[in-house]
Amino acid sequence: MRVEGFCTFERRDELGAVPPEIVADLIACEQRGARSALRATLEHANVVVIAVPDAAQANANTGIEALRRAARARGVPHFVVDSATDLDELGLHLRGLEQLTDPLRVMVTGPRFTRWRDGERLGWRVVAQVSLTTPAAAPRKHRVLVIDDHVDTAETECKLLRALGHEAIAATTGRQGIELAATFDPDIGLFAIGLPDLSGYEVARALRRTQARPLYLAAITGGDQARDANSAFAAGFDRHVIKPATAEILRGILDEAATRLPLAATS
Repeated sequence: MRVEGFCTFERRDELGAVPPEIVADLIACEQRGARSALRATLEHANVVVIAVPDAAQANANTGIEALRRAARARGVPHFVVDSATDLDELGLHLRGLEQLTDPLRVMVTGPRFTRWRDGERLGWRVVAQVSLTTPAAAPRKHRVLVIDDHVDTAETECKLLRALGHEAIAATTGRQGIELAATFDPDIGLFAIGLPDLSGYEVARALRRTQARPLYLAAITGGDQARDANSAFAAGFDRHVIKPATAEILRGILDEAATRLPLAATS
């Protein structure tokens, strides 16, 4: 992960004048025009960290607001930090992003007095602390069986899981899921309950009886009644989740499964 200071051109940037004594610390921006530094920031980086005096008031600065708007438009993740921000947590989060984006280029920017060594040094502290964050361990790889009679839903979940670095395969009926499990040998299962043949409960019970490999099961259902969750747990599910299963929910399931499954389960 490469962490750098702000891009600038002709000793100015969008957020204020840059003192001459620190120009040597900066990355040169060869573009010209009123938005040159803003564009250069986004072209140099695939993550932007904006250091400000007060994160709650960040958009009061028109330059910061413009940078955030441009970052959103380009799909560049950005984080606004101030002196109260847990930089260790930020560093770990960025190390997680590094698993998905290589190389990860982080650009740190902000108003001059938070960015440079003459002022509060927050920007430089971000650069130093984030750079020194220990790289995250490589995530455990899982084999995930998805069973959902809605084909688009099943495929979308599989695509998300594959994007996170895991193997995933989809079935649209309970019997098909049981057959696939015999050869695919999953360690995680994400099952809908209302399947056209067997219910998700029946599939869970069948796999608990027949599969020797440690298995973490999550019921992905449209029901939110307490009895639905109780029925899922009674059938052998480890977790009951209400649809839709967003990327954040899937990450949570994977994280929980990693703590529950022995290391040998993913080998």
